Amino acid sequence: RESIETAAQEKGKANGRAGRVVFDRCWYMANTQALDLNSAAWHEASFIVAEMAAPPSVVKPPPSAEETQVLKKSPWLDAWHDPVAGMCCFSPYMCLADLHADGDHRLIMVDLKKRMRIYKGTTIQWQQQLVDFPCAIQCFYHEVATPPIPTLAVASGHQVFIYRYMRPYLKFTLPPVEVDAAEVAIWDELKKDSIDVKTAIERLSAARESGTVLSNISIDLLSLDEPEKQADLVKFSKDQLQQQHTSITCMEVLKQNMEEPTAVSMLVLGTENRMVYILDSSALNVATKVELDAVPTFISVIGLYDVEYRVTVACRDGNIYTIKNGQVLSSVIELETQPVGLVRFDKNVYVGCMDNVIHSFHFKGKKNHSIYLPSSISCMNLLHITKTRAAKALVVALGNGEVRVYNGKHLVSITKTNDVVTGMKLGTFGREEGSMVLSFKNGALMVKILQRNANLEVSSAAPGPPPEQDIPLDVPKKTKLYVEQTSREREQAIDMHRTFQRDLCKLRLSTARAYVNLLGAGHGPMSSAGGAQVRLNAQVIGMGPQFKILVRVQNAGVHSLSDVPLMCTANTSLYRVPKPCYYLPLLVPQQVYLVEIPIICINEIGGTDTARIFVCSRNSNLPLISAVVNMPISETPLTD
Repeated sequence: RESIETAAQEKGKANGRAGRVVFDRCWYMANTQALDLNSAAWHEASFIVAEMAAPPSVVKPPPSAEETQVLKKSPWLDAWHDPVAGMCCFSPYMCLADLHADGDHRLIMVDLKKRMRIYKGTTIQWQQQLVDFPCAIQCFYHEVATPPIPTLAVASGHQVFIYRYMRPYLKFTLPPVEVDAAEVAIWDELKKDSIDVKTAIERLSAARESGTVLSNISIDLLSLDEPEKQADLVKFSKDQLQQQHTSITCMEVLKQNMEEPTAVSMLVLGTENRMVYILDSSALNVATKVELDAVPTFISVIGLYDVEYRVTVACRDGNIYTIKNGQVLSSVIELETQPVGLVRFDKNVYVGCMDNVIHSFHFKGKKNHSIYLPSSISCMNLLHITKTRAAKALVVALGNGEVRVYNGKHLVSITKTNDVVTGMKLGTFGREEGSMVLSFKNGALMVKILQRNANLEVSSAAPGPPPEQDIPLDVPKKTKLYVEQTSREREQAIDMHRTFQRDLCKLRLSTARAYVNLLGAGHGPMSSAGGAQVRLNAQVIGMGPQFKILVRVQNAGVHSLSDVPLMCTANTSLYRVPKPCYYLPLLVPQQVYLVEIPIICINEIGGTDTARIFVCSRNSNLPLISAVVNMPISETPLTD
């Protein structure tokens, strides 16, 4: 009570009338409610104290006029916010379902701390510790029953844990992956001590380079460098059964024969071994399995299993594959970057990519449009309302804390949040159909409800081309000379093209000849005369009248050079070079040699000219390479 009253009094002094309302509310809860740590009043009071103790938010610049217009039309209402929920979930870790068939939909969440929690409204109804780290959660109906009670499936590793009536029911394990025969033969020889560990590692490495997919034990063996650890791993693993298990990457639900919300459905699993499994309604057997060219990361399903269905799969290779009735279609959608989200919108497929762009494709592969976003995409989901009215929209959460609603390619609204959204789920929560559940990076949980009169059909920005497109261009009238020139080009198009190609070939030939002459005279950036490749770089140091030219010589060839002369010449009326000739006794390949050449400006006015550096050859009168150094303006000499 004392902490609540103290915080409320400080809040009231700081915020005036608004703070007084908070103070009265906290004082009432602190003095009239029982201090039960599990009571809703105590939780509400603790949330208020946490919000009071939080540091003030950073002042952000005011939004632009367009963003202000969009923000004013936000269709979301704040329903509930729990800043101390303590669960940071991704979108596949969240699910909304009517677990008790009473019309009150619950929120089911799992996280990387191996916890599963069920919310009924704003209270925690059930919580349990999981066996392993989860990767996805879904609810499906395994049979036709009255009342229809859904089954909860939690994918973890290579297993799917099934819960019925909020109790563990059964466990489905994916079929093991067949180990390559060459790898099995190597491990059999190790088991019989026919070969040593070093030979086995060499053969396993050769098998991997040839394209063989190795098991996890072989990969672990190849990753070790110390012979003792390699021997211990072989000793521990050679007597075990060589059996490789895969891991589940994504999970979805496919209706079996009816489109009803409570119709019998089947689980669709994507695995690390590039397989897509469709389980039967009891989740005990594999009904269909399809092999892809890459590992699936996102799955979207549509249709009925007994009639016709399509499974759209986004994979790690940046491609989108479509499975129709158990067969992979030949049409593949290739993306520029890796996918980070996949949403099926009627006959269109929306794919969010790592380059902050959402691409829209027809399900047959034709591209519709692209939406460019100001920040990275963290979550994508589909808002689908069928009971009160028919409405669909694409909801995207960005890395800057914005939640955007798009109708096609038109922006409907922008909702600001205080943290990065890591997980988002849309559907029915409680008895409200248009609900949006957001999980934040700091572990907070937020629920927003769509307004009953929210207009998702009209965009706040004017669709179509800009209004400047309707302004006609001031095109000048066609003159007689223009008409004659056009007719001449049309009649003599072939001759003009031939003349242009001939002149272009002559220009290329002249350029090549000039470049060859430049290299032969030793004026190019690198000389290759006489089979030697020498690079030369010169730099002027000093302000005058005494300068120093720092020359860097490098032998870029394969063979070494010996007794290489290096000379420096300059205008004798302006400069004096005390030592114009140097000898490089040996030029080792790829080694840089430094030569410092002093040069003195003898002109009293401080004139400027160029100096030339030559790397000569004893076998030719032409230099190997030369460089022209532009000397700077010299400072006047100090005289007594």
